Amino acid sequence: MMSKIRKMQDSWVAKSIFILTALSFMSLFGISGYIYSAGQNRTVIQVNDVEISQGEISFMYEKELASARKMFGDNIEINDSIKNALLLGIVQREVSNAILQTTAQKDDVVIGDDLIRQIIYSQNEFMNAQGQFDRNRFNMMLAATGWSEQEYIQALRSDVLRQMLVQNPVRRINVPDFLTDWLGKIENQKRVFSYVKIVPQNLTIGRTISQDEVEQYYNDFAENFMAPERRDVSYFELSTNDIAEAYTPSQEEINAYYQQNITLFETPEKRDVLQMVFDSEETAKQANKELTSGADFFAVAKSLAQQTSQDTKLGAISKDMLLAEVADDVFSAPLNTIVGPIKSEFGWHIFKVTAVTPAEKMNRKEADKKAADAIRKEKAYDTAYEFANSVEDKIGAGQSFEQIAKELNVKVVSINGLSEDGAYKGSSAKLPMDLVDTAFSYNVGEVSQVIETDSGYAVLTVNNIVEAHLLPLDEIRPQLVKIWENNERDALAQEMVNDITSNLENGEKFSDVAARLGLKLHVSKPIKKSESFEMLPSSQIAELFQDEVGAPHLFDNGDAKIIAVTSEVVKDTHKLSQQEKADIRNKVRNELVSEAAETLTQSYAQDYDVRVKYKLLGLAD
Repeated sequence: MMSKIRKMQDSWVAKSIFILTALSFMSLFGISGYIYSAGQNRTVIQVNDVEISQGEISFMYEKELASARKMFGDNIEINDSIKNALLLGIVQREVSNAILQTTAQKDDVVIGDDLIRQIIYSQNEFMNAQGQFDRNRFNMMLAATGWSEQEYIQALRSDVLRQMLVQNPVRRINVPDFLTDWLGKIENQKRVFSYVKIVPQNLTIGRTISQDEVEQYYNDFAENFMAPERRDVSYFELSTNDIAEAYTPSQEEINAYYQQNITLFETPEKRDVLQMVFDSEETAKQANKELTSGADFFAVAKSLAQQTSQDTKLGAISKDMLLAEVADDVFSAPLNTIVGPIKSEFGWHIFKVTAVTPAEKMNRKEADKKAADAIRKEKAYDTAYEFANSVEDKIGAGQSFEQIAKELNVKVVSINGLSEDGAYKGSSAKLPMDLVDTAFSYNVGEVSQVIETDSGYAVLTVNNIVEAHLLPLDEIRPQLVKIWENNERDALAQEMVNDITSNLENGEKFSDVAARLGLKLHVSKPIKKSESFEMLPSSQIAELFQDEVGAPHLFDNGDAKIIAVTSEVVKDTHKLSQQEKADIRNKVRNELVSEAAETLTQSYAQDYDVRVKYKLLGLAD
């Protein structure tokens, strides 16, 4: 099999070589493999000699999270289920990659740098209008995905290896016509379902809760009715900008900043420029002749330089944005005159200046003010750090919260009834969690250390603490009754489910059972497996299509329980079209290829020592 794989590689290279450019891909010379350094992290995945560390998995996990947030927004909630799913997906992928890497080493299958370079050069998304590899397009893709160049190369290398060792060997799986026809009949089979809906909240309870039951529920659900610990606190806060405003830059500092950042205060002359570039001087001279005779610049660029209008427009540029060989001529030329041909390392250039925006210089007084503001911002961290240290010294010297606030002449904010979730009495507002955590870290009368916040620094003191306590029974009686009622209705609903299921299994008609219990019997229209009723998910519809006619099936569907049976099977009698056959064949083939690829990968793994330490990743074995 390995000899066939090598032949596939040779064929691929032979077919690809005709569409490759001669450009060099600088960082592909001497590719060294994955860029992440695992340091002293413990190994969590091992396949023979191939090892993957905690640090590498953590790095991949953070990349997955970053991609998720980029796709769905920073406010996406990443719960434990999502975290575990991400980790498991990464582990499965990396185990598979390690198995294939070990197989490649064993059978001397090498994915060379030249092949990787050729594949990258041949991808349409990285080509310019002339069909050549464009480094800028490649860099834009990396920036958009958040990948480093080396990460992309490693991923591409793994994909090519998987293609050679797994996908190519199983790709020839085919689905015969007789199987396609049979699967088509199953796929297009329709069923009619009879069903009832039991909504617990609509059921009537025939009694009221007793005092003994109230007290029992009070004991059983006490932890749900604990009043949280609350604290009364006072704090003051100074923003970094407020602290920085106290700093006054010297004139020497302002002058130095002005000179070092001259482009912030002086805008150079800009010119709107058109350009065409030629390989030969002869063609450039021909273009100049046509232009001086009155020809349109864009028309000449299209006919002689094979440039689009977009290629021809340089836009509004400053002198330093042009090549040194042409900059002086372009920026000394009168408006609407032809400049060139001028030779550079890129060929022969012809320019035309279509507009001029004069240079501008900011008033020095205004510039000094702008420079002073910028210096304050640059000094803000150092100034704020010095301020924080001075306040820490006051706290260390034993000054009270009130004394420190008075000396700093700051506004003190008092909050009563603060809970650990950040909410407080009389308001739905929440403090920054840094301040909340601090409030619950000190005792009454203590002054906190200086706390760094998003906007500056704060100091906090605790005035009073009300410990967590169980709410009195009379206060929470309505909630206890509500819990009891919900449980009673759920129990009544379950009794009805048991009654219906038992009677149907004993051969009683669904219509008779429903009528006796006062339930409406619904009947769906004939539906395919790909369709639905009562908004049941596709997985539940698939389960129903596996049941025998008349067999009851229970689903929890939101606030309702649904008991459904297949009441009629409508066989498919129409002849499949060629397109329908092709769709079924492709679907089944893809499933078979996927299963075969997984089986092939597992067969490789049987020869290796494969170990995964799930506990080190925070996952159960």
